[in-house]
Amino acid sequence: MAKIKKLIFCDTKKLKNVLKDSGFELEEFSFFSFFFALINSFLPIKWKFLSESFVAFDKNKVLGIITLERDNKSRKKFKISRLYLEQNSLDVGKMLIDYSTARYNAQGALSYQVTVEENRQDLVSLFVDGCDFRKSANEYLYKITNEDVKYEIQEHFEGFKPYKNENAYDVARLFNTNINSYQKISFSRNARQFNPEFARGLAQKISYSYVLEDESENKVYGYFCVSTYNNIDYVLDFVFEPTFEIYFSDALKYIALNLNKRVKKWNLYVKIKSFFINYNYFKQYIEDKNFNCVVSSCILTKDYLKTVKEKHLINNAKIIFNDATPAFKVKTDS
Repeated sequence: MAKIKKLIFCDTKKLKNVLKDSGFELEEFSFFSFFFALINSFLPIKWKFLSESFVAFDKNKVLGIITLERDNKSRKKFKISRLYLEQNSLDVGKMLIDYSTARYNAQGALSYQVTVEENRQDLVSLFVDGCDFRKSANEYLYKITNEDVKYEIQEHFEGFKPYKNENAYDVARLFNTNINSYQKISFSRNARQFNPEFARGLAQKISYSYVLEDESENKVYGYFCVSTYNNIDYVLDFVFEPTFEIYFSDALKYIALNLNKRVKKWNLYVKIKSFFINYNYFKQYIEDKNFNCVVSSCILTKDYLKTVKEKHLINNAKIIFNDATPAFKVKTDS
């Protein structure tokens, strides 16, 4: 019978060997210093600064691994960032999902999201039919290399500048007002979520953020977050105010300029998310440039109900729904 325990309490060296023998290659950033991982393990969920993994095993055989981490620094929203399963072990996947979310629910978690490749209908069915997730949006990941973005060294990118903490409120407003109204519950963020992560120096992911700002009017019209695990592959999350989409090409040049200052060679993976009202513009722009769509995914969400206080602004409501790049691998014989 399969048992589950935290990755931190497994023999790391033995686990790596077992995974490798089973056909898995777990990334090095999945394993943290035992000291920091131990601290993170016992912290309340709102203070966790590292992702947390759970392992399902039967005797010496690893059947699956699931990883949860805070979703954009939210204190009660989490995302499932990895799910590794042995072949034909979707029942183990359900057990891992139910077990890990139940532990987090007990500590106050209210929402979970996961991004699954659309062509993996077995995994989509696992989450939707087996674990009561729902499809809430689509996500498209396009690959751009440092050779794809051309700019002049002396080129001036007016309005583009590094993000500062005082931009948080304006960026949150920009982000939330550009979400389709029927998807705001699942994807809205508050200003705190755009500030640097607690103990970010210990986190496995490095992020750089920028804004497109009109200082004369004190308004932010664009926000760009570039993150990486390995200083080679970078992922771009962004949002633009409608009518300012024409600056997207300049944004890519500005980001390329900053990446070239850090590393000689890089890949940029641009996320286009369907919950933004103007996402079609960026999707069409990217496709017109013939950039390669490497992954087409669906974002799945599971929310838990929260009672609304009687004097809440939603006077007539009794309850409300509260608030990579897919990284799944199922072992095959090939």
